[in-house]
Amino acid sequence: MKNKTIALVDGNNFFAGCEILMNPSLRGKPVCVLSNNDGCVIARSNEAKKLGIKMGLPYFMAKREFKGVVYLSANFTLYHELSQRMMKFLNKYSDKIDVYSIDEAFLDVTGCDKLFGVSYKELAAQIKEDIASNLGLDVSVGIANSKILAKIATHKAKTKAGAYVIERHLIKEELQNIPIEEVWGIGRNISRSLRKFGIFYAHEILLKDDNFYKTNYGKKGLELKYELEGKSVIPLTGEIEKPKSIQRTRAFPEFSSDKEYIKTELNMHLRNVCKKLRENNLETSLVSVMLRTKDFRIFFKDKKLEFSTNSEIMLSETIYELFESIYKENITFRASGVWASSLIDIEKTQLKLFGDYENIKCNRISEILDKLEDKYGKGIISPGLLGIKSVAQRHKRIMGFVSK
Repeated sequence: MKNKTIALVDGNNFFAGCEILMNPSLRGKPVCVLSNNDGCVIARSNEAKKLGIKMGLPYFMAKREFKGVVYLSANFTLYHELSQRMMKFLNKYSDKIDVYSIDEAFLDVTGCDKLFGVSYKELAAQIKEDIASNLGLDVSVGIANSKILAKIATHKAKTKAGAYVIERHLIKEELQNIPIEEVWGIGRNISRSLRKFGIFYAHEILLKDDNFYKTNYGKKGLELKYELEGKSVIPLTGEIEKPKSIQRTRAFPEFSSDKEYIKTELNMHLRNVCKKLRENNLETSLVSVMLRTKDFRIFFKDKKLEFSTNSEIMLSETIYELFESIYKENITFRASGVWASSLIDIEKTQLKLFGDYENIKCNRISEILDKLEDKYGKGIISPGLLGIKSVAQRHKRIMGFVSK
């Protein structure tokens, strides 16, 4: 097995960090980001953590128990855009990147110590500082000889100035006192099984021979042992798996039955969904609209298209049609969403001999809109969106200090 050096870059309090980046006045304040329907806490700033606010705490309990905290509705479009910037920026250090989640990515940095003329410890600190100074995001960086060890290194980095390296000759020492449940890839069933064999800590996994893992856990068990030994066997391909469906949903800052306002929200969702489709060279042939009421009832309608497209201009009429079929004037809504599914990979489909001229024309317009946004910022221009300024104002998403 060829020796590899793997880095894991992990955003710290990523959703909360994105909010603080967009609104610097929040810096130093306890900030919590809420789930899609403002149901519970899904991200916390360090100040909020120090207050004792737990992940998953219901919002109605949080605002009652913790005063002086800023609670924000999640803005997943913003988080996605900042995540993409970070992932693109990481190409500076490696052309092999596996995006593990919205705020985590593995990099093959083998040989980067010689390329940049620094030690791997200095490289980890450099990546962290580079992202902070260029993107304004706070990350932790761990470097080791395998993905699993890099995950452990990154966890240690969070208490070690944000950068940490596990040296090959110190692996056994580094794995001391780490419960097996904290090792990436070990779930509840495997941990329960390992405990029956007297294995409670990560370093004890290395004490059993290969045959033990082959017999009891098969290939995955053997991979686990090798990875903890510093042998890179879980591949880092640099290939990005395309999504099976794309959705954008968001809770309203205030409950609403305003028809034009909700339509504008849906238009914004559609724009973001279609941009994501184009980024992945995908088209959709099935679209859906969702409305959630203030008492959490869901109205949902979808439609199979006669064509596949990734243009919001082509899809807007269908979205309006679906909306009209589920909208009720006497109902107050709290959230809306747009789905694109039955996705088609443009790169793997045969080109049509005679393309749909209208679709091609609309796709070109959409691509121009993407370029304008990339150059001048999100929302610089939008096709046919009603009341966009008022919607933007209503989505100044600081819900305020809960102090009474």
